[in-house]
Formats: sequence, structure tokens, C-alpha cells
Amino acid sequence: MIRSLMVFGLLSCALAASASEVVTVPPWEFHSSFWMSLHQRLIEDASRSTPRVLTGLSSEEEAVWNEAVDAYRTAGGSDNMTFSRPMLITTDALSQVADDAAEPLIDAPLQDALTKAASTYRKHWWVADDRANRFFIGYAAAMLRDAGEILVEQHEKVYRTAWPERIRAYITPAAGRFGAYTMHGRSGGIITTMSSHDEGYRGLRALEMLLHEGSHAVVSRNGGTVTDAIEAAAEKHGVPVPRDLWHAVLFATSSELTRKALAERGVSDFVPSSEDLLTRAWPTYREPVESFWIPYLHGEGTLEEAIDKIVLAVPQ
Repeated sequence: MIRSLMVFGLLSCALAASASEVVTVPPWEFHSSFWMSLHQRLIEDASRSTPRVLTGLSSEEEAVWNEAVDAYRTAGGSDNMTFSRPMLITTDALSQVADDAAEPLIDAPLQDALTKAASTYRKHWWVADDRANRFFIGYAAAMLRDAGEILVEQHEKVYRTAWPERIRAYITPAAGRFGAYTMHGRSGGIITTMSSHDEGYRGLRALEMLLHEGSHAVVSRNGGTVTDAIEAAAEKHGVPVPRDLWHAVLFATSSELTRKALAERGVSDFVPSSEDLLTRAWPTYREPVESFWIPYLHGEGTLEEAIDKIVLAVPQ
């Protein structure tokens, strides 16, 4: 696996270094955006229970940065601020700003905080963050060039739903509590933000998780073939809708399809995210999903039949 990562990294970093600002592997458009990275850094610091130790900053720079962090904390509230309305509006607005814009007009609630913190971020952290983002983009794009098209087709077949025609993928140093998230932009299109630092998304996992995040544009907690089938099965059997079962199914799908794609390319030791999540987060779903959903992914039965069996098998 290490050799595979080295090949992906060295080969594709050369591609990224010579590429234009946006690296495109349809339907993905990869960005290492100064403004989106700054936005995510501020969310990260505002979400901390204890302040981050800032080294190498002047007293003036530290004061400016902390003022911006306080503005984010106030706007985001005490819950998962990544999904608070001001943060989502700002994320969407920044997707309309050029990645390397010098002094952009940002039509968002947190424009002042971003503008004031920009010079400190650019001076102290941006060069290293951009390098990490570009490295991630390089090997992720290389894997998608090879396996992305077939994996998209397989996901479309599983969900019986067309994949998004365009996904703007912003690779940033942080991306919220879980390391990545996907949203529908007000201006149209799908926006995925993914951390280049989170170990759950680095290396070969990048391939799986980009497919997983794309799946959020196809199936959500409020709709899509999987959610509809779960709700129908729960009503049929007179049981509550299993909480987050739809999400467990999404993880299992991208995990298994990516594992299979990598195995066909000689990678036999890939450990997908579902190995951890179905053990730690959703242990009661593990056996039903593995018994009935995985066979469906390999061509057995229909989506509705698989979901019906899973819902019936989940302990109440």
C-alpha cells in the first residue's frame, strides 16, 4: 500500500504542480482555495474547547486572529457550528470567489472576520496548508482518473439515481467535526469540503470518501431511494425507522465498491471506513448490512428487498 501511495503521490503531484488552479476530473473540480481554507481554519479554532496555542505571531496578529475566531464562535453558536446557517451561507458564498482572489467581495455574514484574518493566515499558515491540499488533490485526482468513472457508474446502478454532473471539491486543512461534509449550494451545484489533514480521508481512503461524499447528493436523511425504502419497510413491519441506517448504508456502499475496485488493481490490504464505523458507531447494523446489503451490491436481488430484510433484522 505504501508503494501505491508513493506512486500516486509522486506522479500526481507533478500533474497538480503543472495544472491550473482547478484540477478537474469530471464530475469533480478540485480546489485549494485560500479563502475556503481560511474559513475552515477559523471554524476549527472557534470550535475548540480550549484555545489553540498560537506561535510565531506578533501580539497584533494574535489579537486580530482571536477577534476573528470570536466572531465565528458568536455566529456559529455552541452546537456543531459547521452546519449553522451563517457558516453554510459563508461556505456557499466562498464557492463563488476565485481561489486566489486578493481582496474579494464576499457576500456572507462573516466577511469582516475573514478579511481581517486573511493577512495573518497568509503569512503564517497558508503556504503549508496549500502544499498539503495540493498533495491530497494530486493523488486523489490520479485515483479518480483511473477508477472514478466505473465507481460512479456502480454507485448510480446501486442507488438507481444519476450522479451529480458537477461537484466542487474544496480540499482544506480542516472540514468540521467529521472531516468532510457536502451541501447543495444556493447558486446551484454540489459543494464538498474535505480535510487534507484528517487521517480518515488521506491516502487510499480519499477515493472511498470522495465517492461517499458524492453519495450525499444522491441520498440524504430526507429522501432518495435508500431513505424511501427504509421508511417503507419500517411502516410495513410496524417498527420505528432505524436512526442513521441510511448513512450506514451509504458508508457500506462506497466502502465495498472501493475495496473491490482497489483489489482489482492489486491493492489487497485496503481497510475501508465501514470496518470501523459498523463496529464502533452502528454495531447493531453490522450483521444485517453485511448479510443483505453487500450481496445486493454484488447483484443479488433488489434495493427494496435488501432494505426490507435489513430493517426486519435490526434489533428493536
